[in-house]
Amino acid sequence: MYKIKVEICTNLLKEKTMEEIKQLVYNYAHAVHSQNEEEFKVLWSSKENILISITNQFNGTDAIYQDFLIGGIQKHYESIDLVVENIDIRMIDDNKAIVVFKYHTECIHRETHEPYGIQGLETQIVIKENNQWKLMHIHYSKK
Repeated sequence: MYKIKVEICTNLLKEKTMEEIKQLVYNYAHAVHSQNEEEFKVLWSSKENILISITNQFNGTDAIYQDFLIGGIQKHYESIDLVVENIDIRMIDDNKAIVVFKYHTECIHRETHEPYGIQGLETQIVIKENNQWKLMHIHYSKK
């Protein structure tokens, strides 16, 4: 009887963890769309963060926000939706996970006002910091 209760609690904890990590992914997608600095930066860890886009590498949360999101995405697109599909979470330990998912973007090009989009895979490394899941590394690849 005790073993069954422990297994149920363990499974509930795993489900809760998976949902928390999925919510972090969705919050990131929303922050890319809104481009709100506070909303975006709160998602990142206090560690050395990195984002590898299709063409560049950005080191640190400030560079990721200023150079990737504002200087890259906002400069070229008047709107962007990052659509997340098929999230696969692999726990490394209780405080680290690798997240892989398919994505596609739905953008409006700033200069031409024409629709534009790409699709590919995104890999995220997330860590638990102060009892919250945070982004530490993102790598985009394009199909």
